[in-house]
Amino acid sequence: MAITIAQICDAIESTLGAATGIVRSQSHDELTEGIQDMPLLQVYPEMLHGNAVGETDRSTFRAGVRQTEVVILADLYAQQRSHMGEDMKVLVDSIDAIVTVIEAQDTKPYFSLTGIGAFSWRGERVTFIYGDNQLPYVGMRFYFTLRVF
Repeated sequence: MAITIAQICDAIESTLGAATGIVRSQSHDELTEGIQDMPLLQVYPEMLHGNAVGETDRSTFRAGVRQTEVVILADLYAQQRSHMGEDMKVLVDSIDAIVTVIEAQDTKPYFSLTGIGAFSWRGERVTFIYGDNQLPYVGMRFYFTLRVF
């Protein structure tokens, strides 16, 4: 893999962190034990999957290129849970802003990082419990699956 997991996390964090309304964003090495500012975006690795290279296994026209699939999570903490309608408004507004930034990633280099050959993404609404305070936060977990080769 030509680029590092740290570079991927940082690139996604800096790109998505610029979305309208995101107050604070943190990459994998900046995560904190508590949440002070919201909406907050935290980006970190979740999974890696490498493919085997064989004599007849082609993943590109340049036979024998090994691809790595990297799954990165971007957790959006929109607001501490208090009033469902207000909480969902902040969440939906933040989701719209992040999706706008994701959709702008339509040409390489994706997330301004050379080495990402392709990516897909999905998001699911989550009620996060964070740290020792056990307080719920309304949010969205974005899953980014990147092909690196």
